Amino acid sequence: MIGIQSRHLALLIIAVSLLLQGCGFQLRGSTNLPSTIGPLYIQGVGEYEILGRELSQMIAFSDIEVVKNAQAATSVLNITKRASDRRVISVDGNGNVAEYELHEAANFSLTDRQGKALVKDQQVSITGTYLNSETEVLGKQREEGELRKEMQRDLAAQIMRRLQAQL
Repeated sequence: MIGIQSRHLALLIIAVSLLLQGCGFQLRGSTNLPSTIGPLYIQGVGEYEILGRELSQMIAFSDIEVVKNAQAATSVLNITKRASDRRVISVDGNGNVAEYELHEAANFSLTDRQGKALVKDQQVSITGTYLNSETEVLGKQREEGELRKEMQRDLAAQIMRRLQAQL
């Protein structure tokens, strides 16, 4: 009886995975980049920065090796004109900041070893907001930091989707 149930469960799992694969389902952050662009070097962002780490992981999930120097690379992902900004979008009745808008942006391009553009320079950007509390200053600083980290992850995902669409 248990053997029959496990067989049915295994068949169900196989059927569901085939259905998901057939409809184009992909895990978040997974993209299919052509293997011809690898090995790839990421220039303009540190490997320990959130954007650099996320890009490296996403590229590695595409089965493309990320190398640590440009000489070993077939192509170079150039990250330029990074911007990070915060602005007030509302104030309360006492003139205190009630809400902030955060903005993260970067330009990127992909070139081959000779410097020929495979993907022309373009910008990705994202905005987010958070409420400010005068009594919870430390918590709000942490919230801003976490929101910025998530925005950096989203920038990396935008870059990967653009690369996938244009290659």
